[in-house]
Amino acid sequence: MAQALDRHRPPADIDAPSPTGTDPAAGSSGHAEPKRSAVWLGERTLPYLLVAPLVALLVVFVVYPFGQAIYRSFTEWNGANIDEFVGIANYRELFTNDPLFWRAVRNGTLLTAIFVAQSVLVPLGTAWLIHHLRSDRTQYALRILLLVPAVVPTVVGFLVWSQFLQPDGLVNRVLDAVGLHGLTHSWLGDTSVVLWALAGVGFPWLNGANTLIYLAGFLAIPNELYESARMDGAGRWTTFRRLELPLLRGQTRLLAVLALILGLQNYDNVFLLTQGGPADASVVPGLLLYNNAFRYGQYGYAAAIGVVLFLIIFVLSVAGPARPGRKER
Repeated sequence: MAQALDRHRPPADIDAPSPTGTDPAAGSSGHAEPKRSAVWLGERTLPYLLVAPLVALLVVFVVYPFGQAIYRSFTEWNGANIDEFVGIANYRELFTNDPLFWRAVRNGTLLTAIFVAQSVLVPLGTAWLIHHLRSDRTQYALRILLLVPAVVPTVVGFLVWSQFLQPDGLVNRVLDAVGLHGLTHSWLGDTSVVLWALAGVGFPWLNGANTLIYLAGFLAIPNELYESARMDGAGRWTTFRRLELPLLRGQTRLLAVLALILGLQNYDNVFLLTQGGPADASVVPGLLLYNNAFRYGQYGYAAAIGVVLFLIIFVLSVAGPARPGRKER
């Protein structure tokens, strides 16, 4: 009988009052709400906490030095005991009384224009040739070989070219061997040809990274478009001009802007090969900045050169072919 009564007895927790006189469900939800708020707050703040170290490093090593450079450009500062605010005197001197600055701008513009053409046209042609090879194995091998020169330090390459361009160097010996004696020069010592000699350094200008970027663009073109072009009777040149080149416009813009920035900033090749000579014929803005700061101790004037160079690069980059939102035509 007792077992039968136990079977019909309701469970102890059903309709039983809470020892504290409160509803258990209400108590449970009351504890869950703060937990949900804490989780939501953590999800919102965690990304900022993860980015905070990077932002701190950028502020310390990029933003603060750049702000200091702008401030120092308005001072006469030798990096030690002379630190006098002179207003825009450095900029006035730069634009009105320093002919070497304008020569550096002209030289830098010419070398940058040639460098942009080399960084776009040669990789584009190389990528086109590799992409249209029939053997996949050969394509893969060439892609690997394109990256081999990247393991050689740039300084080593420039030093090798400095030997090639000597009066008794490889370039003149090759010209003599093929009977072009009249074209031999003291390439790094002749003011009439030194800029062209600097532009020719690195021949044949095979940039592996740029070529791979173009190769990725070629591989992204659907095969259906190539088949449609063949059905329309388009040849290799027409397919390249009408189909491939327009679809590679994004890669071209990217590489052109990167080459523009690097070309205007670059001075290491000039520094290693000519030191800006002969007779300042090959000086560029970056080298002019370096000389004023570390040779002449005019850090304030060098900072003004750096600010002007930054503004030139910024304007050309924003107004150039990679401007976001520019409509295709």
